[in-house]
Amino acid sequence: MTKSTIPLKRRSFLGGAVASIATISAPAIAQRRTIHFGASLPLSGPYEKVSKMYKQAYDMWTNTVGGKIIVGGQEADVKWTIYDDENKAARTAELTERLITTDKVDCIVGTYGTDTILAQGAIARKYGRVTMQSGAASERVDEQLGGHTTFTLLGAAKNFPTLAVELLAQQTPKPRTMAIITMDDPVYHEFAEGAKATAEKNGIKVVLNEVLPMNTQDLRPTILKLKRAGDIDILYNTGWDLICIKVIEECVALDFNPKAIVGGHLTTNPLVKDTLGARLQYIYGVTNWLPQMSFKDKYFASCKAFADKFKALNGYEPTYHAPMAYAIPYIFQQILASSDGNPLDPQVMRKRLMALDNLPTIWGPIKFNDKGRINTRGLPVLQWQAADPQIIVLAPPELANGKSMYPMPAFNKRS
Repeated sequence: MTKSTIPLKRRSFLGGAVASIATISAPAIAQRRTIHFGASLPLSGPYEKVSKMYKQAYDMWTNTVGGKIIVGGQEADVKWTIYDDENKAARTAELTERLITTDKVDCIVGTYGTDTILAQGAIARKYGRVTMQSGAASERVDEQLGGHTTFTLLGAAKNFPTLAVELLAQQTPKPRTMAIITMDDPVYHEFAEGAKATAEKNGIKVVLNEVLPMNTQDLRPTILKLKRAGDIDILYNTGWDLICIKVIEECVALDFNPKAIVGGHLTTNPLVKDTLGARLQYIYGVTNWLPQMSFKDKYFASCKAFADKFKALNGYEPTYHAPMAYAIPYIFQQILASSDGNPLDPQVMRKRLMALDNLPTIWGPIKFNDKGRINTRGLPVLQWQAADPQIIVLAPPELANGKSMYPMPAFNKRS
């Protein structure tokens, strides 16, 4: 298929006049009264479900503000253009160029996935534009784009496992060994490197790091290998929700019983509990966000209020992707409001983003480091407890509402 015949899957809403240029003077803002947000997402393919949630979160923000935004002291309509990039870096680059040169978008919102974020950022950098993203935790983004082109609402991937491994290191009897399942993608390698470094710092030896292709479907050979490796106290899964499900199913089937299983960063996806049921009990996880957290913004008094509204609009519980995506246009909303200078000038955007000092959002307080990324020491730790497994937060202490249940009883010894 040639470039000219690739179909564009475009979605726009709350329409208005499209700007003739990407950066304009303050008087022209008042004349036009439309602010155009642009993005691409992998709306088809393996990330279709999470991309749908991102799109719904953008819609939720737009509905929350009534389709209006203050820019440079003047009220403007909100317009979105979102394309399907099919999770292909070349496609993302093509669409980003189209958004900038043809659609004349004012604010560029990130896609999902490291390679596509990097492709998007490369085009934005070519045109001197700013992007804000929540779809790539890899430090490759910081190294290539951070602070001058791309601003990131995720903490660094290497820090995701820190608090979970530290908490497990404090359990009795103290775990001595750990095995890691690593998906063969740069960001998952960064997860694994962080888990390994924290484990070794806390006297836990990583005896096996099993690297699996991204398209892995069968986890039985992996769990068999882990079982034959001998005594493993902790099994840490860096993969996503489906990998977590398959890992636990094979652990049950093969009677492999480490003292703790960390299911990864997506155990909170409703699919995991719906599939595993009681087998999810005792499983640990890490997460960027939970409804019981105490964050708020000017529209929602709590994370639970946000989650309840999202569910009412879309019919399902949001994972952390929803508040993270919603926060992006919300942050743009805050930095565009002032009439001091031209808010659509990329240099002004950069300056205002870097000046944010713990801006309250439903995602959490926003302050960017010199690489344009929010700082996090590690993700909050949870454990699924009770026969009908429910989330109990274990760390950090200020969020904890329960204590760890460790070691995990063997699967075949549970009622």
